[in-house]
Amino acid sequence: MKKLLAIFILGLSGFGVFGIACADDGVFAINDVCDNFGCFPGDTGGLPITITSSGSYQLTSNITSTSTTTNIIEINADNVTLDLNGFAIIGPRTCTGDNTTLVCTNGGMTANGISASARKNIVVKNGSVKGFDTAVALTSLSSRGNVVKNMTVSENEFGMSVIGGMITNSSANRNLDTGFSNGLLGHLFIKDSYAHGNKNFSAIAITCSNVYFVVNGSDNCVHYTNESTCGTGSACP
Repeated sequence: MKKLLAIFILGLSGFGVFGIACADDGVFAINDVCDNFGCFPGDTGGLPITITSSGSYQLTSNITSTSTTTNIIEINADNVTLDLNGFAIIGPRTCTGDNTTLVCTNGGMTANGISASARKNIVVKNGSVKGFDTAVALTSLSSRGNVVKNMTVSENEFGMSVIGGMITNSSANRNLDTGFSNGLLGHLFIKDSYAHGNKNFSAIAITCSNVYFVVNGSDNCVHYTNESTCGTGSACP
């Protein structure tokens, strides 16, 4: 009995009171266990995992969903850092082909991987998101200071939609519509990034610096260095 109790306690050792997952240094953990009962205060069991307080959050496992209508992580607070910590958020959409031949399942799905509307100073970093309507959606004209870095998004309708911020050191590959986008609504700066095989557009943004767009629907191969706008072209230098 004591042995079973010890194993049970050890199994919950990464969780706080009532199963709340908390990583080191006050960083809240998000994983495929805690999403069943609530990962931290303000989050209830099941998807979406809802962040309602400023702070730092970190994935400690991959999270996979089969829903075409439910977001995985919703950020409902300003000043949030979400570190995917090398893990992936995976939805039900899959794609075959590349560029103009790209065909994807689950047409009309509305589920996003990571979503934050009208929020400021959101950082999403260090992982991958695939198989959604939009992989990373940081939207609204009132958004400011949002940053996506070290992220890979693939096989979504839209890869990254970021308003009032920056995408850096990231890649968008084989998305059905656009790799990087400001949603035609606000400022977006893209730096040190790469888009390949997106069906319609590599990027819709205000400024690009050291960015390669290769074999997307709107261009064949373009390299932007300190350009004021992200247009289209025909050849990489």
